[in-house]
Amino acid sequence: MIDIADRQARRAVAVSFAIQGATFASIAARLPAIKDDYGFSDFGILAMLAAVAAGSVVGSLIAGLTAARWGSAVTLRIAMAGVSVAAFVAMLGGDKVSFVILATCYGSFVGSVDASQNMQGVGVQERYGRSLMTSFYAIYSLAAALGAGYASLSLALDWSLPTSLAVVMVAGLLTNLVWMRTLLPPSADPLEIETDTSTKLPWGPVLLVALPTFAMWVADSATNVWSGIYLEDGLGAAVEVAPLAILAYQLLLFVVRLFGDRLVGRYGAARLVRACGWTAVAGLVLVVAAPTVPVVIVGFAVLGAGLSLIPPLAFVAAAHLDPGNADRAVARVNISNYLGYIVAAFGIAVVAEDVSHRAMFVVPLALAVLIPMLARQYTPRVSAAGSAAPAPAGS
Repeated sequence: MIDIADRQARRAVAVSFAIQGATFASIAARLPAIKDDYGFSDFGILAMLAAVAAGSVVGSLIAGLTAARWGSAVTLRIAMAGVSVAAFVAMLGGDKVSFVILATCYGSFVGSVDASQNMQGVGVQERYGRSLMTSFYAIYSLAAALGAGYASLSLALDWSLPTSLAVVMVAGLLTNLVWMRTLLPPSADPLEIETDTSTKLPWGPVLLVALPTFAMWVADSATNVWSGIYLEDGLGAAVEVAPLAILAYQLLLFVVRLFGDRLVGRYGAARLVRACGWTAVAGLVLVVAAPTVPVVIVGFAVLGAGLSLIPPLAFVAAAHLDPGNADRAVARVNISNYLGYIVAAFGIAVVAEDVSHRAMFVVPLALAVLIPMLARQYTPRVSAAGSAAPAPAGS
């Protein structure tokens, strides 16, 4: 029976995804300005992003431990406040070294937020008894678009980096204070009622869920970081055309997520992941082999549709691996996000330098095959609360 507390928890989780998406996009959209202000080279930017990703790995592991001890709600609210403050403080670094250190601290809070908000999201979904996770990711995508739009506006108004991020910080802290007080407490969270930190969580099953998730994040990161360069340097597209690849990708990512929960309910997670995986492969084939810019843009749109549902369904699958260690399983699968980002950032740079720009997306294509091949791992075997769960159709 869904009560007011469950609805309030669902709203609080949605708010957390919105804050995270808007804050991250506000910073990502400012990377060119950050590069100019601090005098980073192209490699320096990659190294800085790798340091942020490494901090996120640590933060995700910490979230698994703190959530098991104090609950994911406490972990999420503290980490979310840390994200808001650290995003602003990082812009106060006076030199490259201090900036990278502060940005890495920001990354650690990002990792904790990503892990704990997915714990909360799966917990709310268990309370409702139906798929909700993809709607949270749709909210993240929409908020990220708004955050990027805000970044563009502040740059057009010639605001300094600290000034523009101060607005983001204040908005994040106030939203956290007002709207995130109603997250699921441990006593009501199905993922935490059965927590047993005395037992070890096996890495094998977690790895089988994490591998296709890792492949997804490699392709996602490659698209967000390298698609414009691929169009300009690989296909000779005009500079104003290059952003259309990301626009097409993000648009389909958002649209499919809007209907994702209905699709999960109708077809089941495993069948849906398999279909999404082959769709992603088809999109990357178009990207790699297409002779013209319009076809490549269509390829990125198809890729967005294919990758859209993989992360939310991965965290649901992780939570069902071991009822006594659901929070820790979610935190470990979350690491694949940052590892995928690091591999995409440096792997594609090496391919572009040593092979050609036209070969940049061959690595994501090769890895994307893992998604449909391991789709069966996304079938819930037990509920997060420990009872048997029916296998979805097509699993």
